[in-house]
Amino acid sequence: MTGIKTIRVTRWGNGLGIRLPKEFIDNAEITDTSQVEVKITDKGLLVTRGKETRKHIPLSERFKDYKGDYNGEIIDWGRDVGGEICD
Repeated sequence: MTGIKTIRVTRWGNGLGIRLPKEFIDNAEITDTSQVEVKITDKGLLVTRGKETRKHIPLSERFKDYKGDYNGEIIDWGRDVGGEICD
C-alpha cells in the first residue's frame, strides 16, 4: 500500500467531505464507530485516529428495564395554523 493517494473532495450538506479508501481504513484500523481528529498544520490537514464511539444499541436493549410507568402529559399547542392533519 502506498502512503499517498489523491482523493476528491465533495460537497456534503453545507460542508465538504472526503471518502477514505478501504486500504487506508484497514491499515489505520478505523471503523464506522471511530472518531478522527483533524488538525491544521503548515503542510495542510493531519487526520489521526481518535477514540471509539459507543456502538449502536438496539432499541429493545435500551428499553429492556422499562417498567411501563411513564406518565406523560398532553400539551395543547393551540389551533392548527398550517397543513397539519388532525384526526
